[in-house]
Amino acid sequence: MRFIFIAILLFIGCAKPTPRATIPVIDTSQLAPEAGTAINSAINKIKSSGGAQDWVTLGLYLQAHGLYKNAITCYEAAINLPNTPTKTKYWLALSLAKLGEYDKAIANCSDYKNYTPALWHQGYWFIDLGNAEAAELSFTRALEVNNKAVAAIVGLARTKLQQNNPSEAIVILEDLRNRGGNHPYLSYLLGTAYQRAGFVEKASSLLHNTGITPPKWEDPWFEEMQSYKKGLAALISVAIAKLDNDDPTGALTSLELLAKTNPRHPTILTNLAIVQLQLNQVDKAITSCSNAVRWNPDHAQAQLAMATIFFQSGKVDRAENHVLRAIELRPANSQAHSLAGKIALRTANVQDAAKHFEQAIAIGSNNPADREMLGMTYLDLQRYDKAAKQFEFVLRISPNATLSIGGLAVALAKSGKKNEAMSILQKGLLQFPNDLHLLRAAKSLEQQRRKK
Repeated sequence: MRFIFIAILLFIGCAKPTPRATIPVIDTSQLAPEAGTAINSAINKIKSSGGAQDWVTLGLYLQAHGLYKNAITCYEAAINLPNTPTKTKYWLALSLAKLGEYDKAIANCSDYKNYTPALWHQGYWFIDLGNAEAAELSFTRALEVNNKAVAAIVGLARTKLQQNNPSEAIVILEDLRNRGGNHPYLSYLLGTAYQRAGFVEKASSLLHNTGITPPKWEDPWFEEMQSYKKGLAALISVAIAKLDNDDPTGALTSLELLAKTNPRHPTILTNLAIVQLQLNQVDKAITSCSNAVRWNPDHAQAQLAMATIFFQSGKVDRAENHVLRAIELRPANSQAHSLAGKIALRTANVQDAAKHFEQAIAIGSNNPADREMLGMTYLDLQRYDKAAKQFEFVLRISPNATLSIGGLAVALAKSGKKNEAMSILQKGLLQFPNDLHLLRAAKSLEQQRRKK
């Protein structure tokens, strides 16, 4: 008996204890007092008990207030503890996706076989990774669980466009429209499908607004996380949600009311400026954003919004000052680097433009336009092989991107691959005979031929 008792003690002594995660250091100075209080309370709960649910609660507060890296730390700590709440990996996946870590997000979300948003989220992440086949499979699985999931239906249509099957996309989108889907984003997608299928007249009336974003899809678990917003963050979220519901006027009214009681709050003023710009109230947008920058010069998003407004207003020098300040404050902001690249191109500074687009992609930009712009800068810098790689990457995601088709043809011709270049260009012109990008590429190839 003594021997057995000693053996048990030795076994317990050799067992590895569960490592205790380090509580992240949270800067709550930019949050509403209610949010700071809630976060500090959640931290104290972890210090006293430290169970998986306590870590998840802190993660939810952090994620709801945009502190994604710290939220990830909390969710990962919870996963390594007993009795991890069921939805933890889902919220972890959403936080990872916010930081552009789509592979990790998909891996964590794949545990949820019967929750429809988990399936269609994976589909959209696969689209961002350029894997249309995997995206189609995810959307199909989502529809097997819920055949009325609009997010999955739209995602499936997008994969058909990505796979150069506009006629199939049209069938899907027309059916959705006939069942009452009338969001401007759906009209824009249908117009894109019409255009690629050659129905130019049908497409023209649906493509007048290219700045449309997707609606807010139904996702109860996401809404549960959002409910952890406190104070002004919650009110701002409600105001901005009106944009998702195609109600910019309602968003404007709500943000104007918030600005009256919080005249120096950077997030309110910045979002107010963005809505005003969307409604073409440029002077008001400049005033709102100028106030945000004046009272909060170290607020990166305010600086970026100011740069965007000035750039769209043609005030390039002023835009450059603000975007460089935004990058200084938050170096890992791909949108800021992308805008800096566009500004550099506008001022004919191709070297700087290339550096900024390279950085935007390196830190997670999934916008094909950034790769197209990088490809164009490589053409100007005579880095033809690098240019071709960028255009090829875009065409894997968007086979009908005519700027990339033309750019690839020029890059190949400049590299001495004239037959391949001409074949690609001719195929493009057969499909899009009047496209300006392709006509310019054809002119460039003809000039090269004459020089020889």
